[in-house]
Amino acid sequence: MQVAGRQNSSAPDLTDIECYVLDMDGTINLGDTPIEGAHELIEELRRRGIPFYFFTNNSSRSPQAYVERLHALGFTGVGREQIMTSGDVMIDYLQRHHPDPLVYLAGTPALREQFEQAGIRLADETCSSADFAVLGFDTTFSFAKADTLCRLVSSGVPFLATNIDRVCPLEGGAFLPDCGSMAAMIEHATGVSPQFIGKPFPETSEYILRHASSAPERTAVVGDRIYTDIMTAVNGGLVGIAVLSGEIGWEDIEQGQVTPDYVLESVADITAALRRYAGYD
Repeated sequence: MQVAGRQNSSAPDLTDIECYVLDMDGTINLGDTPIEGAHELIEELRRRGIPFYFFTNNSSRSPQAYVERLHALGFTGVGREQIMTSGDVMIDYLQRHHPDPLVYLAGTPALREQFEQAGIRLADETCSSADFAVLGFDTTFSFAKADTLCRLVSSGVPFLATNIDRVCPLEGGAFLPDCGSMAAMIEHATGVSPQFIGKPFPETSEYILRHASSAPERTAVVGDRIYTDIMTAVNGGLVGIAVLSGEIGWEDIEQGQVTPDYVLESVADITAALRRYAGYD
């Protein structure tokens, strides 16, 4: 019988973690309902002065929209500086690899605005060339966008995508096709595989560590998906904490390619550990 707790004996104690990077849906909330212990975890991290961030692979919304969503869920006091998205990582990647990139972006209006606010020049659908062709989780995707992507990628323009997620889960078991599925269509048409940038790829763990200012072995990624959240930790040498409050169960962990450093029932277990250490629980 599997028992929740530390799976890797060499992993640091939860009380020794110096920065927590938290996934959102399935980790701190389920839809419009905060997960039990999540509010208390944020309060405890603030009390102890431990930095924390919320990271979502969903690039369809702006970081400010996630701030507002967290506020609506009762996580007051969270600011833009504590939000990380795959869109943020993509912008960082583009700026670090080209001094002034011209980008064709197939993305939502919110993602386009985020790129423009960061100073990224965007090409339109009639462009004949670009420095990069970028695909996000685009809920406004169209045949015209697909045609432009195929034309540019076939001509040799580097093909990038924000996140590998195949679907975006909705309540009641429903889902939307996500960036990974959209990218598969372009790859099938062109024969060119995209370079994914968000979780779990190295660009994301590098982005996290530059912002966290903590050592990898003292930085934890907490999430409910093995192939994104936990793989991000493994790829970057960070501490991977899987929670069973969202998508994954023990069977997924047993059949997964990697083993989390911790498997917890929910983030309430982190709260409990920190409070026991502080001696007031």
